[in-house]
Amino acid sequence: MLQNSPQFHAVRIEKIIAGGMGLARTASGQVIMSGLVLPGEVAQLREVRRKAGYLEAELAQVLEPSAERVAPACPQHGHCGGCDLQHCSYAEQLRIKQAIVAEAMQRAHVPLPSAGIDVAQPSPQQWGYRHRVRLHISLAGELGFFRKKSHAVAAVSNCPAAAAEINTAAAELAAAGCLPGLAAFCQELELHCSPRTRSITLVLPLRGRQRLPAATVQQLAACSSIDQIGCTNDDGFRHLFSRTGTAEPLTQEFTLPQQNCLLSWSGGCFSQVNPGQNAQLVRRVLDVGQVQGKNILDLYCGMGNFSVPLALAGSGTLLGVEGSQESVRWARRNAATVGVSARFLTADVHSCLRQLVSERQQMDIILLDPPRAGIGKTAALLPELRAEKIIYISCDPVTLARDLAVLCGKGFQVTQLTPLDMFPQTSHIETIAVLENTAG
Repeated sequence: MLQNSPQFHAVRIEKIIAGGMGLARTASGQVIMSGLVLPGEVAQLREVRRKAGYLEAELAQVLEPSAERVAPACPQHGHCGGCDLQHCSYAEQLRIKQAIVAEAMQRAHVPLPSAGIDVAQPSPQQWGYRHRVRLHISLAGELGFFRKKSHAVAAVSNCPAAAAEINTAAAELAAAGCLPGLAAFCQELELHCSPRTRSITLVLPLRGRQRLPAATVQQLAACSSIDQIGCTNDDGFRHLFSRTGTAEPLTQEFTLPQQNCLLSWSGGCFSQVNPGQNAQLVRRVLDVGQVQGKNILDLYCGMGNFSVPLALAGSGTLLGVEGSQESVRWARRNAATVGVSARFLTADVHSCLRQLVSERQQMDIILLDPPRAGIGKTAALLPELRAEKIIYISCDPVTLARDLAVLCGKGFQVTQLTPLDMFPQTSHIETIAVLENTAG
């Protein structure tokens, strides 16, 4: 068997591909892929399994290191499945991410703007940027991240990518002795740090209609670094505890051309993990949107992260569509707080699009920020709304390229493509694509 007689290959790494793996070729020309390597390096790789068309390997030794190789900041690097580019200089991380986006577009045959792909925009913070972290609980009560390609938990006492307040709360939870009992109800938890107030919200995803015993809530509340506790299950989001006695939302303040904007949300809503880069992303959407007086459709609008700033910028009508009832509740509240007019629907985006098309609705601008899977076959419906511009924000270059190829085949042209580094130290990359309607 291969594991009993490992084969080694000395290869030069050609590039880093989507997912963070380095690609090389063996002496026989077969593709081999491994993590923890960098472009241009000569490395000895240990073959671990054969896949259809390529070999999967592990790094055994770096024979000729890249000048961009740096010492990882985290002792769990290489074991934890999280930050797969910590061994890489930040400037090289940005170059790698731009190349990943470019290759995804090339493979999908997406016509690029004449100026090409923009340089990847750096994150305001390279470390301590994560304000939302999901941690797994082992049966032994250890708290950490999954090991790479495994469901085994790598205990993490301090994550350098996370906000300091999150690390403090995680360490206190691990030391409190309450996690083995909690593991009977949920195998993971989330810690949210409010960007504006720095308060910590603990969110527990429960199965079905489970209820957490009051004694367990009291144990968790005894951790002084945790300001409030909530849970999510089939009933949605439920607040369980607040140190102040009143449920306090998470908040972020945005400095915008028109006026500052404060957005609020609960632990049951989606929010970007990197608030500094999120603020830059919102400003970029406003810059490319030119939304004054325009009718806007915001798909996957969440709690109004883009909708409310767009409305403040003077949009005409604005319709936000989101599947999460909790998020829509906060989107309406955020719009009312800043005094703008916007309409929000709790609906399946795909069903809503089909209905809008059947009603022959027309939008000037369509903004969408879908989950990693993209919008898929429903992308073909977007041109039916006869928008002059589509702004597509994606956290996966491969699914973005697939959807852009559909739109480009239906009268739209990509006029701007900008990678933004929402996730430093990882191979993940956020991209904003601007498409113009050339069909008239």
